[in-house]
Amino acid sequence: MVLGAAEAFLQPFTSKIQLHLTQTIQIHPDSPAQQIHRDRYAWGTYLPVSVEPQLNTIWAITDFTAENGATHCVPGSHRWPWEQKPEPEQVVQAEMTKGSVFFYTGSVLHNGGANRSNAPRLGLNLTYCLGWLRQEENQYLSCPPELAKDFDPRLQELLGYTQGEYALGYYSDPFDDTGRREVLPPEHALGRRSNAPDFTDLP
Repeated sequence: MVLGAAEAFLQPFTSKIQLHLTQTIQIHPDSPAQQIHRDRYAWGTYLPVSVEPQLNTIWAITDFTAENGATHCVPGSHRWPWEQKPEPEQVVQAEMTKGSVFFYTGSVLHNGGANRSNAPRLGLNLTYCLGWLRQEENQYLSCPPELAKDFDPRLQELLGYTQGEYALGYYSDPFDDTGRREVLPPEHALGRRSNAPDFTDLP
């Protein structure tokens, strides 16, 4: 369901999506609120505001409550000028029981709340972005080929072991001693064939 939603949301701007970031976020008791922000700041201000680069999810591993710092967000702020600041009454919290998931775009103003409870608040943050963008988390170092080769092919592609568009992501094998220096799709590093067009004819 989540992957289907991410693909449907991002496909106006890409033919493939990829994992942008995988992290757990734990807010401990007495932690202050995070600064309000947009996650698309990862790419600076270079992308046109008309292009939405990412869809984010936060999975509640513990209950998210107003007291323990449930995520604050500003509905509709993805349509605002970047310099516009929210009024307190425009901010809501994503209170939810553990096992629930909260969706928001990279352009939505949000922040983790202050934890005024006596127990940590734990969430899993998985975000997806356009297949032709640099990922916030370097997935090739987090999951190098020797680890990724045993993953499901769908997960391999989400990590970036496929070409983002027609000519994005190919490589030549630095250990190839035949002298051919073939142009290879990322899947080759995992020992499997690509469904992408043949890139050996690239100029």
